[in-house]
Amino acid sequence: MGFIVRDYVRTALPVSSGRISAHKAIDASSATIRNIMFELDGEDYLYQPHTSAGRAPTEKGYNYFIRHLMSARAPEAEIRERLDKIIETLDQEADLAFEQLSRAMAGHLKLFSGVGFFGRGEKVFSKGLPEVLRAPEFAERNLASEFADFAEGISKNLADFGKGSKEDFEPIFNVQAFGAVSVFFNDEDFGRCAIFSAGPKRMNYEKAASVLKYAAKDIKNKSQKKHGRR
Repeated sequence: MGFIVRDYVRTALPVSSGRISAHKAIDASSATIRNIMFELDGEDYLYQPHTSAGRAPTEKGYNYFIRHLMSARAPEAEIRERLDKIIETLDQEADLAFEQLSRAMAGHLKLFSGVGFFGRGEKVFSKGLPEVLRAPEFAERNLASEFADFAEGISKNLADFGKGSKEDFEPIFNVQAFGAVSVFFNDEDFGRCAIFSAGPKRMNYEKAASVLKYAAKDIKNKSQKKHGRR
């Protein structure tokens, strides 16, 4: 299941049993792999987009992957360094820094991404919407319109996501018509904060969660240093 999700996220192409076998994703014969995929079909973890095609994850499949198979991975050094440099400038001009932070995350993840603040007023910075809407999934006009509405109402949507936030820095995943990841935390300078990314259901949840969590902790650490705390 893990191979299917990751491969589909990367290629946007349905995954066949032959592809799984060729990549030696599991130590089993092609016939056994086909039987496993058939069972996953029956349990609604996978579906077949086209006759004689491979399989793609369903909403249930993505949620299973997130809960049981996803790996905690550190962000790549290049994006860590870029985020560090941007967050170091928060004391100089915070709004500009958050604009740059949103742009950096959106560019790296290829997702609609940004930062929101609640409690001491409300403000959301976001970037990447036009690029995300070029994803093949959004060729479906109704889905593209639904996602654009989601982006337009991002403040309310983040507030709704935050209701499920039980612990700071723990990513919250929402997989429905499309996907979203958000990380919440409290900051002495900015109040209640949310860092988020959203895109097609096929978005890379592992990569997004690692980058958002890193950025959130970076902002928090910057604030703690400013106030003489560790």
